[in-house]
Amino acid sequence: FVWHGSIRSPEIAEQAAYYGDGFFHNNIFWPADHTQRMVELYRTRYAHYGHGTPEQAIVGLGGQVFMRRNSQDAVKEFRPYFDNAPVYGHGPSLEDFTEQTPLTVGSPEQVIEKTLKFREYAGDYQRQLFLVDHAGLPLKTVLEQIDMLGEEVVPVLRKEFAAGRPAEVPEAPTHASLLAAERNKEVVA
Repeated sequence: FVWHGSIRSPEIAEQAAYYGDGFFHNNIFWPADHTQRMVELYRTRYAHYGHGTPEQAIVGLGGQVFMRRNSQDAVKEFRPYFDNAPVYGHGPSLEDFTEQTPLTVGSPEQVIEKTLKFREYAGDYQRQLFLVDHAGLPLKTVLEQIDMLGEEVVPVLRKEFAAGRPAEVPEAPTHASLLAAERNKEVVA
């Protein structure tokens, strides 16, 4: 399965739709309305090319997180990295950036809550990627973020996304599902 990834290029959304491939919108530096426009373009064009309904288009989103058990500790610890990062530093405040973009700095519960809200502007989608090693974070801190995601965030997100997914929204293809589909074709033929 092929994913076409983009932050800002509508041509990539068009290309993914043309081929009936997945569209992965990075969704990390842009406000929700930009992400919404890109995903809607892809979904509309996916249907236009006859691959299915807009809801059946395969969408993935990015997001960036920094977590600690309580949000005050997360903000306090992450702020110096944010303020001095080549990408973020000396621009909008941490508070403004987290309000305007998918960046979530807080508790695991806050990450879950904000990530589930991505569906409000992107619709139901199949893949979520988290950026956890940004802004010059030390390896030890990055590994702690991965542990928190795996233990506390991802299991809840999987459950919530599955419970809220309409029947017409497909699962994202996996290597195993594509192999099984190929085997089924061979058996039928």
